[in-house]
Amino acid sequence: MRLNLSDEPVTAELLSETLRRTGNARIAIHGTSMHPTLQMGWWILLKPLTGTDLKPGQIALFRTEHNLTAHRLVWIERHAGGDTLVFRGDHNRVRERVSPGAVIARVVAVEVPGARRGLERVVTLDHDALSLFYRGTFAIYSLLRPILPAPKAPGTSIGPAGRMLRRGLAAAERVLSFLLPQHR
Repeated sequence: MRLNLSDEPVTAELLSETLRRTGNARIAIHGTSMHPTLQMGWWILLKPLTGTDLKPGQIALFRTEHNLTAHRLVWIERHAGGDTLVFRGDHNRVRERVSPGAVIARVVAVEVPGARRGLERVVTLDHDALSLFYRGTFAIYSLLRPILPAPKAPGTSIGPAGRMLRRGLAAAERVLSFLLPQHR
């Protein structure tokens, strides 16, 4: 979900400053990458949060080169040089790797428009099927990490067992995305 508020980096800085001073912000959604969790025409309510405090399954707003993007944190890659956050839209399979410093805020709720003005509803985004899945898989990985083999260098094959595990997790993601509420 890319938010083309402006091609100027100052837009992200202004939003960060607003969050720092007021503790919250509200911006409109444009795009379909987070459908059905976040839909076009809805507003997202933000709370300031650093990338280091984010947990798998949570939806965050982060900076890219020219956009602000709201996607779900699906994994945290631990490296000797620091962590890399892996985000994914609920409606697409593309993963984006960003540094924790690119995170501006956490999406805590959505404002769903009503049939008439004044009938809007605010719905919190606590625990849905995908957030529990990502939180659970990361917790299991964290427990097993000491006994798992060391990660291979980028570009090397993960082998048939690794490919099968990846396919199984991707299939689980697709099935669980059907369990997300279509309309809030």
